[in-house]
Amino acid sequence: MGGSYDYDNDLSILGTAQSVPAITGIPVTPVIGALTEDINDVADVFEPNDDEVDFVFSRTIKSLLKSETFEPLIRTEHAPAYPGKEGKIWGLTAIILSPLLHEILAPAFLEYCDNPNTAR
Repeated sequence: MGGSYDYDNDLSILGTAQSVPAITGIPVTPVIGALTEDINDVADVFEPNDDEVDFVFSRTIKSLLKSETFEPLIRTEHAPAYPGKEGKIWGLTAIILSPLLHEILAPAFLEYCDNPNTAR
């Protein structure tokens, strides 16, 4: 990976989510991690596989929730998508993101962010 981020000390793997089959039939197992140190630009820290990712960007939990739409895909008529100024999160990435966003991230972090008494 790129940049000078210390992955050994500043990245905590929280666990894995349920595997989801890609359109090719290959199972994709999401690994959920937390960066424990601030970064300025995710593109400086993560080097994408050029065959799979056009570019790397970040979005806030709130912006994902506000932008969520649904659109048809080859395998389903109702798949989540997250359009934004950086581009659209769609396909398998959005299918994996949606339950994590609604069941884990939004409940945990929005309460934390919206509470004025929370120490930061």
